[in-house]
Amino acid sequence: MKRLNQTGSHIAGILLFALVIGVVVFAGWKVEQARAPKPAQVVSSKAAVPDTITTTKDLQDTSTVLDNESSQLDSGLDSSTMDSDLNSML
Repeated sequence: MKRLNQTGSHIAGILLFALVIGVVVFAGWKVEQARAPKPAQVVSSKAAVPDTITTTKDLQDTSTVLDNESSQLDSGLDSSTMDSDLNSML
């Protein structure tokens, strides 16, 4: 029997193996991304804030909006959860 020249055929097998591993890793990554919790959406107020602050009234309006936003943010925070998260990292 005549032997065929098969030099380099092992490279094709290695590339095929790497391709299969890559597909499995990519599929796992996509599944994990779909299961990961989405970041919290920031709810902004409906108050109009000027693009540029040119007058004292614009500054006062913007300050009022920011104060209202920060008070809403502060009321939604749970410091005990943050403390327990920090303690678990230590």
